[in-house]
Amino acid sequence: MDKLYIARITTKGQVTVPLELRKLLKIEEGDYIIFEKRGPRVEIKKMAPPNDFKNFARPIRERFEREGITPDDVEAAINWARAGKE
Repeated sequence: MDKLYIARITTKGQVTVPLELRKLLKIEEGDYIIFEKRGPRVEIKKMAPPNDFKNFARPIRERFEREGITPDDVEAAINWARAGKE
């Protein structure tokens, strides 16, 4: 059976990853982690180092291709979002 770990969320939405999990995932201060929603579950993964960015970005690129989102679409969305902040 898998182990269960409990952590409490602070008023700022922060959570401490239990020490045993940090050791297992080799997570250290300054590292980034990814929360990935999979149905009713959430997976936590250590983010790939910057030199592995292609592998990290692959699911995003594949989703954009599936949904027909182009670089121009992304640029337009960024410009739209920036316009709303001015």
